[in-house]
Amino acid sequence: MNRTAKGANARAAGDAATRLLALLGACTQRRTHATDTCSLLDGVCDALVDTGGYAVAAVRLADPAGDTLRTLRVAAGHRPLLWSELGHLDAPALELTLESDGRAIGELRVLRREGSFDDTEARALQALAADLAFSAEAIRARNAQRRLDEQLRQLSRALESSSNGVMITSSTQLDHPIVYVNPAFERITGYTAAEVVGQSGRFLVRDDLAQKGLTEIRAALRERREGHTILRNYRKDGQMFWNELSIAPVRDESGEMTTHFVSIINDVSARIAYEQQLEYHATHDVLTGLANRSLLHDRINQSILQAKRAGKLVGVLLLDLDRFKLINDGFGHAPADNLLKAVAERLNHCVRDTDTVARLGGDEFVVVAGSIDDPDSLAGVAAKILRQLAQPLDIEGKEVFVTASIGIATYPRDGDHGEALLRNADVAMYRVKEHGRNSYRFYAPEMNHMALDRLDMEGNLRRALERDEIAVFFQPILSLATGRIVGAEALARWNHPRIGMIHPPEFIPLAEETGLIIPLGERVLRLVCTQIAAWQAAGLPPLRVAINLSARQFRQDDLPRLVGRVLEETGVSGSALELELTESMVMHDVDNAISMLRDLKQLGVDLSLDDFGTGYSSLSYLKRFPIDALKIDRSFVRDIDSEADDAAIAHAVIAMAHSLGLRVIAEGVESEAQLELLRKYGCDDFQGFLFSRAVPAEEFALLVRNGRTQPPGTAP
Repeated sequence: MNRTAKGANARAAGDAATRLLALLGACTQRRTHATDTCSLLDGVCDALVDTGGYAVAAVRLADPAGDTLRTLRVAAGHRPLLWSELGHLDAPALELTLESDGRAIGELRVLRREGSFDDTEARALQALAADLAFSAEAIRARNAQRRLDEQLRQLSRALESSSNGVMITSSTQLDHPIVYVNPAFERITGYTAAEVVGQSGRFLVRDDLAQKGLTEIRAALRERREGHTILRNYRKDGQMFWNELSIAPVRDESGEMTTHFVSIINDVSARIAYEQQLEYHATHDVLTGLANRSLLHDRINQSILQAKRAGKLVGVLLLDLDRFKLINDGFGHAPADNLLKAVAERLNHCVRDTDTVARLGGDEFVVVAGSIDDPDSLAGVAAKILRQLAQPLDIEGKEVFVTASIGIATYPRDGDHGEALLRNADVAMYRVKEHGRNSYRFYAPEMNHMALDRLDMEGNLRRALERDEIAVFFQPILSLATGRIVGAEALARWNHPRIGMIHPPEFIPLAEETGLIIPLGERVLRLVCTQIAAWQAAGLPPLRVAINLSARQFRQDDLPRLVGRVLEETGVSGSALELELTESMVMHDVDNAISMLRDLKQLGVDLSLDDFGTGYSSLSYLKRFPIDALKIDRSFVRDIDSEADDAAIAHAVIAMAHSLGLRVIAEGVESEAQLELLRKYGCDDFQGFLFSRAVPAEEFALLVRNGRTQPPGTAP
């Protein structure tokens, strides 16, 4: 090679070295100023083309979420290119793997304009690829840390502003000491973070260790799983609160080791108090606080079971105040109610703590005395009650003397279940009434001569069904929003040829007891559906008619088939019919009741729960029943404008029903004041004497046609 050629080669080598140095410098500058992966790759590819003089520079990086390579940048000197086009270009190419920690994270491809890559150039580009891989991973890590920091800041803000208490405990240390609590924890418990960090969370329970929920929490901690329960916890000042506690494990990056537990503390004291209040009112008489009919039957059955095991007696004392109507009429409702409260208090003083005192309604009370050795003990209780009641009571400044008639029935002699004992005690009580009052008597079988009258009435009722003496009256149901009639409740009447019109309370109990309620219920169902069809044919607007189902009817397996058959035969849609059930009916056998209700719903009928609040009123079961409406019992509506407790119950029932998507119907509305309160509370519909009594079908149709909407001030 001559000197000229050597000089040319030396200059070329020098130019190449200068170009590579300039390229490395430009790439270093681009990496320094890059803020994210895209700007890094843009800068390096541009430097390779602009400074390095290469024809094409392209980079693909693995997706951070996986191994899939995605093209992030193709820089070309003459035109934009796709990665797929690179393999078709007729140019020398160098493919370099981008590695980080021995792991391939991408690919750099560089194409020369002409000639081949020499070793120096290839090593320089390999170094550039290594720097590029390092910088890309560094930017990714930095950005990931920023995102993590931001997430932590957001999490911290969420914890600090959460309305629920948050407590984080260590899972790796003995007794799970607290490592963090948020401000809501401090507000709910009264303890500061400094006072609780390092302590075991058990201090919130104090000595109240006999709680079922603690077993669930201990199991969740032991098994390293989520847990949920409701506990009684105690604030720093000693006040108890109900804590709906949820705990969840926090695992390390491997997911194998639990390092901490996060506990969410929710103060649900108000909700628990509300549920307890509803439960209390469902089982206790609102006026006196005594057990109501529902709880009474449960207590009698419990006493019978205990007596059966112990070989003891159970006494049921049914007492009725003598001439209470005179006191009620003479002094008015409020003083009479105060007298009933005083009587309830005196009755409680006459019995043991294990006995039950209940109010059946009105001026009727029941005492259940369990584990009795002999009837003489019951006679002593009855005599003590009469002595207590004989003491004068002060009613509006006047001394009032109260006496009572008491009937006594005993298990097992007079019956083996609550209904029989109450019925026979009632028979004995009426014998006391007939023989001068203010005394007590034990039930005796000969008292049942009254059963002869009942048998005679039973025969008459059977003939009434055969002779079509059963009629149906309709009490209008109105919308509180529009004031218009939207439906009716169907009520059976017995049109006796000699006695005249007999109302349901006088024959329905007999029909229930004798089983005649089954054919009677079918007769009423057919009469109602036939009447609905007639109204529809006459052009009346769509109406929904409610029919009361008895317990015996509801227990019929073929009830859905019967209702479906009658609807089909009369041509009436199920949407025009509403079946009313009582709480005790559906709570007797919950699973079968749910199945029956679902079968009825398949027919398109509406279902309502009648006399709500007087029975079980269990919220946990109520939400399981496919019902459409609740009926507020008239006993709550009656004094809604004068008794704060009744008003509170009505308001709570309406709010609860609406939260469950149910309509609310108030029955027994008799005054404008009651109506206004119900409207204020958001009640949907109402019925009662304020608008109309139950009337024959023709009169009901006339009310609908006339469009009467404004209820009168007094009952018609």
